[in-house]
Amino acid sequence: MDKRRREAFTLMEMMVVIGMLGVLMGVTFSGIGQARTRARVAKANAEVRELVNALLAYEAAEEELEVTPEPVEANATTLKNLLGDSGGPVYLNMKSRDGVFRDPWGQPYRFRIGLKLESSSAEKMSATITFPNRHQHARW
Repeated sequence: MDKRRREAFTLMEMMVVIGMLGVLMGVTFSGIGQARTRARVAKANAEVRELVNALLAYEAAEEELEVTPEPVEANATTLKNLLGDSGGPVYLNMKSRDGVFRDPWGQPYRFRIGLKLESSSAEKMSATITFPNRHQHARW
């Protein structure tokens, strides 16, 4: 009986081991959550860049860009010229869910294209593309 007691773990030793495992699991899972958040932000930034590049390519090829004074949702209707639905070239090759382009958190991308005069000359204008849900601006 004494030999068996010496070889067995005590309750205190078991609790210390379980506590250490709990701490290790907590550290691991918090790191995984942060990595997921960073991955979502990186994906959203890449998608915003892709949308901006498609708008810039369309503007360069067609020499026109529709001004949207208020933010509009990025869906198949508002981006039909970029998707090639009007019989033209495809500028945007991005997947949509239910016809809407959504960010990694499930919210639809919204954008606004505004023009302003940069000088007294009517020939010099600049445009701003704004994505309110990513707080990103692209100017050209």
